Amino acid sequence: MSRIELTGLIGSHPLGALASFGLLRVVSRTDPNARLCFVERDDWICALDSSFVTNDDLLEFLGTWTESAVPEVLRAFGDDDVRVAPSRFHDMIRDALAGATPDGDLASFLVAIAADGAEDNTKHLVKPSPFYMASGQQSFLDTMRRIRNHVRKREAWSEALFGPWRYSTPESSAGWDPGTERLHALRHKAPSADKKPACVGGAVWLGFESLPLFPSFSVARVVRTVGWVEEKRTNQFRWPVPGRPVSIDALGVLLASAEVVGIPGRRRPLREGIAAVYESTRHEFGQGYGVFRPARRLG
Repeated sequence: MSRIELTGLIGSHPLGALASFGLLRVVSRTDPNARLCFVERDDWICALDSSFVTNDDLLEFLGTWTESAVPEVLRAFGDDDVRVAPSRFHDMIRDALAGATPDGDLASFLVAIAADGAEDNTKHLVKPSPFYMASGQQSFLDTMRRIRNHVRKREAWSEALFGPWRYSTPESSAGWDPGTERLHALRHKAPSADKKPACVGGAVWLGFESLPLFPSFSVARVVRTVGWVEEKRTNQFRWPVPGRPVSIDALGVLLASAEVVGIPGRRRPLREGIAAVYESTRHEFGQGYGVFRPARRLG
């Protein structure tokens, strides 16, 4: 097993962490022995232990995988976005699990994107998870479809994994990258000249691939999602930075552990193997739009 340090994926950054987790999930399908950890340099750098020997090996794999693997969830909703009638969403989950060959990958995406049994109070549509930060004319799934078309290029994967992040993909970051929030008082362009979105497409796509690690469920018709806590009516995303190599199954346990998510207002000592825990606030603006704010270290 060889180690590749991914200098573009930073564990203290919400999108960097999500992309790291998504990468492990993708690689583990081919290499069940793959492990992920973070090594401390100037910041936490993602390190992948796997059968890939060189950077080029990994980049070639991702290029081939992108061409061949299209998540069924991008087609399951048809022309609609995630917000659909609860009965339709329930049927989608049931159909994914039915039959002689159940589609576990589709079911995992569905229960990560929204919570069966939870609905909003206005249109009574299924309630998405807090990772869903779109609103109005924006479509979360359309954004992901467009990003997938961009990341077929090797350059997109090299930028995401090894940096520097140049924001070369002309699409929205889905609210997952604090660096794409347009705080115009702090920017070099006037709002009228600063309308084109840009993101690190490979990182956003891998972040999308991480979503099945964060299933959602309904409590009294309210969404609850692994990795998220609500404090003072604000949603906070918390994640671990493993200091020792972990498998995809072990990572799933850490993401939901009390040491990471904890009880609002109370922290526990970190278990052995967790080097740090970070938290990013889901900042909401407009009519339901959201964006991650820069993370802070909790432990």
